[in-house]
Amino acid sequence: MKILHFLYDHINNPWVGGGAAVRACEIYRRLSQKGHKITIVSGNYPDTKDYKEDNIEFKFLGYKKNYVLSTFSYAYSANKYLKNHYKNFDIIIEDFAPWNPIFSYKLHNLKPIILHLHHKEGKNILKKYNIFGIPFYVIEKNYHLKFKNIITVSETTAKKFSLKNYKIIPNGIDKNLLNIKTNIGEYILYIGRIDLYNKGLDLLIDSMEVYPLLIVGKGKDEIKLKNLIKERKNIIYKGFVNEHEKIEFIQNSKFLIMPSRFEGQGIVALEAAALGTPLIVSDIPELEYVVENGFGISFKSGDAQDLRRKIKYLYNNESLLKKMSTKGKEYAKNFTWDKIADEYENYIKQVSSNFKASQNL
Repeated sequence: MKILHFLYDHINNPWVGGGAAVRACEIYRRLSQKGHKITIVSGNYPDTKDYKEDNIEFKFLGYKKNYVLSTFSYAYSANKYLKNHYKNFDIIIEDFAPWNPIFSYKLHNLKPIILHLHHKEGKNILKKYNIFGIPFYVIEKNYHLKFKNIITVSETTAKKFSLKNYKIIPNGIDKNLLNIKTNIGEYILYIGRIDLYNKGLDLLIDSMEVYPLLIVGKGKDEIKLKNLIKERKNIIYKGFVNEHEKIEFIQNSKFLIMPSRFEGQGIVALEAAALGTPLIVSDIPELEYVVENGFGISFKSGDAQDLRRKIKYLYNNESLLKKMSTKGKEYAKNFTWDKIADEYENYIKQVSSNFKASQNL
């Protein structure tokens, strides 16, 4: 199949290069090995250019020198690219973000179209942007209603969007992580996008009194983060690291914290589970599975004091850390990228087949 996928994020994007970008790369690497040809259209950013990796072609559209302009210009450029090139593909997939919808549903009578939903921001949009967030809030609330075929990463996300027809295809992990030796270290770890509000990094910094904390990642709020921690000797910001370094940081930490105000499914939570690293997560519905499956505990979302208490409780509880470590590895066995890619391939083939059948009626 020739697959056209629109996704603003890219793994090397300094502004937005999170789980959605990782997911796309992991799934499509495996599908490309089966002979599928994939074009991923992403947003432009500094020092980037189009490139090809086996059967995957990466194209970058929009303004590249400013994040806000990049986001909005991407929506315009991607829609234009779609109109000019849709005939060359068998199926079209749009990763949704309220900031840059490309209105691919308008072609649903001409090509099979799939919308991909990771998480819902909801009223957090209004909290962050006040009245300027109203258009994006409205888009997020209604956009999915235009689509017949939807992929989402969890039942929680499906419920938040009140979806009726959808396919849950979760995130995954590299199966090789399951074979890496578990090691409970001394430092606490945050790893992910540097977005102070969305990822709850402001809460994490407020809650961290004496314990050593490493922060790993990249994102639009790096300067703000550095200013917040410049007087904090127990907090170290490592910046962006490669995949091998990331795994080592997770493996050798005491536990990992995800203080997010909202999430999709959280690939890093699955990676931590596979490596036997326990977690503390915010009690948002998207991360309930961490607690329900016994490889982490939660704190009240938005409450730095509660997070401080949970850090103190878990840090010296060696027996609980070991129990969580074992349960995490057991849970992660069900979420390898190989399995996820097969499920993804089967679904897009089904959507394509259903579209062809409808055209012959």
